[in-house]
This record gives sequence, C-alpha cells and structure tokens, in this order.
Amino acid sequence: MTATSTEIHRTDRRWIVVAVLGCAAFVALGAWAYGLFDGMIDLRVYRMGGSVLLDRASLYDAQLPGSGLPFTYPPFAAIAMVPLAAVPWGVALVVWTTISVLCIAAIWRAALPATAWTQHLSNKKLLVLAALTLASLLLEPVWQTIQFGQINLLLTAMILLDLIRPRDARWRGFWVGVTIGIKLTPLPFLAFLLITKQWRAFRNALLGLLATMAIGFAVVPNQSWEYWTVVIRNANRVGGLAYTANQSFMGFLSRLGDDAGWIQPVWFVLSAIFGLLVLWLARRYWLADERVTAISVMALAVLYASPVSWSHHWVWIIPLGISLVRAVDRQWGRRPAIVTAVLWYGLFVLRSIWWVPYRDDRELSWTFWQSIPGNSHLILGLVAFAILAVASGPVKDRTPQAQKP
Repeated sequence: MTATSTEIHRTDRRWIVVAVLGCAAFVALGAWAYGLFDGMIDLRVYRMGGSVLLDRASLYDAQLPGSGLPFTYPPFAAIAMVPLAAVPWGVALVVWTTISVLCIAAIWRAALPATAWTQHLSNKKLLVLAALTLASLLLEPVWQTIQFGQINLLLTAMILLDLIRPRDARWRGFWVGVTIGIKLTPLPFLAFLLITKQWRAFRNALLGLLATMAIGFAVVPNQSWEYWTVVIRNANRVGGLAYTANQSFMGFLSRLGDDAGWIQPVWFVLSAIFGLLVLWLARRYWLADERVTAISVMALAVLYASPVSWSHHWVWIIPLGISLVRAVDRQWGRRPAIVTAVLWYGLFVLRSIWWVPYRDDRELSWTFWQSIPGNSHLILGLVAFAILAVASGPVKDRTPQAQKP
C-alpha cells in the first residue's frame, strides 16, 4: 500500500469516527427532545434480561416493573444484553439507538444498486445516506423501532449485509444463524438458503444458530432448557394477537374471529401457501442475481407467517421499497417508478394502522372500511409481492453462469 492510499484510509476512518460521534450526539439530543429517556420499553425489557442473568434470577419468570412485560427471546439474547444492563440507562439508550440509526444507513447503502450512485452523488454519498436515514425516521416501522428501543434494524442489517456478500465469502450465512438465535423470526431464511442451493451459507447459518444455543446452555442451562421446550411454544406470551400492531396473517385472522377454533388451521394453510409462493419468487430473483430483491421478498414470508409481526418488524420496507421501485422502472419506466417510490414510502409515513380504534379488543369491532387502514401494512405487502411477481418475467433469463447452482 502506498503512502497516499494509507493517508486516504486514515482520512476515511476519521470521517467514520466523526460520523458515529455525530450520530450519537444527534441521538442524545433527539432522545431528550422527544422524551425517549422516559420510554423505550423494549430496551428496558432487554436490559432486564441482562440484569436477571447478572443477578442469577429466573429469566422467564421475571417481569418488567410497572408493565409486567416478560422477556420473550432466547437466552443468548439476554446474554448479549448484559453489557447494556451493566451501564447507566442513559448510556445504554444512546449507544443502542445510535447502533439502530447507523443500521438504517447501512441498510440503505447495501440495498441501493451501484447505478444509483451517479458521479455527482458518489461524491456526496455520506450526505445522501444521512439524508435518507433522517427521512427514514418518518416511516412508521422505523420510528416504532426507535421509540420502543427494538432490535429490528440491527437484525435486518445483519441479514442483508451477510447474504449480499459473494457466495465464497468467509462464513457467509453465519450471521443469519446468529439472528435466529437472538430472535426466532428470521427462521424462514434457512428455507431460502436451501431452495437456492446455498449449501455453504446454510451450513454456516446452522453453525451460527447452534453456537448461540450452545452459549445459552453453557451460561444458563436450566433457563435454556425452559425456553427451547416450553416458552418457545407460547405465542400469547408476547401480547394480544388481535392488536392492530400485529400485522401478520395471525393478527388479521384474530381480528376477524377473536379466539375462534378455525383461526389456527386457516393461519397454517395461508402461511404455508404464501410461504411457498415467496420461496418461488425469491428463488427466481436470486438466480437472476437480484440479491436484495430476493432477500426482501423472503422477508415477507417472515412477516406474514410469524404469529406475531409487530409493525416495527416491518423495517424491511426500506430494501423492499427499493426492490419494488427498481422492478417498476424495469417493467414500466422511470415515471411510474417515481410514483411508486412516493406512494410506497409515503403510505408508511401516514401510519394508517393507527387511524382506527385499537387496544382493549376494539379491533374486533372494526367495520370493513376501518379494516383497510387497520391492515394497511399487510395490504401494501401483498401489492408489492404481486408487482414483483409480475415484474419477475424480464429477470428470469438473466442468471449469470457463476450464479447457477
């Protein structure tokens, strides 16, 4: 490496440090302005999980004082939260939220195609990413993740950054397995790796998952056994299934039938059918070397099939929206693509799922017209899936030889 290139790398590292510190300062100021230091209930639950382990208490019997919320994640997640539990609340909030905000920028950077960076924009990449990150805070799933102190942005960035790497990248897929060991919802990505014949990534994902389980059993064996045999089967532990924020098939069906006996079997059939359709479309895009689109489509299976997909789980709308806009541009042209971008992100800014009566089972009394905004995340996701399915025709024969299984 020449002296000039070394200086460039040092300058880049300095800019990264400045960006991270600037982000932390922005987060601290924003948290103070919006009163987040008194909120972030999910981050408090995460810290409770870490504190319970430090106190050698029972992880799955503990409840957050004042709310009664339990810890619902695998033991490895609680172990990972120990550092946050060991520092003061203000420090934990700023560090955690800074990580989430940086993950927004990482998601945009990973999902935007190389063609998006024209010569003019490439010189202002950091500024563009900062603007996109700031604008993303207006999106309902993103803001919900931030204000609750949720983990979704970190998990989305881990999965996306892991799977867009070259097929022969070292330990590619491992971090997907780690995300499953933190929160079970990314589990369908294992099926995606299988159906696209990414054998090495599938093996690495299994190793990542098994590593998290092994760490859990090594640190808290009894509580690990309790989680993997008892807690994992209790979907109601995470909250009311009919609540409007549950934007999944189960949430939709629960709002229709409450506790009716037909809900479970219908949910299973719907999830199985949609899951197969998603796998078909994700594989189609993957073999066409449209990696971000394939991964984003696969995320729809996670969101729809999971018994509980809170609205903040829908942070996948960022890469999915990019994929949708690119598909429309390829199929119908630039102007419809611009309209699609405005509508897609704009409708999530409107936060229409909160326009209707919610909480205390008021969702069970929605009228037909109230159910449209109340299920708007689900409706928009299905529209995106349909458009991507129609637009997949032009990409089906673009499979590079190196990508063919």
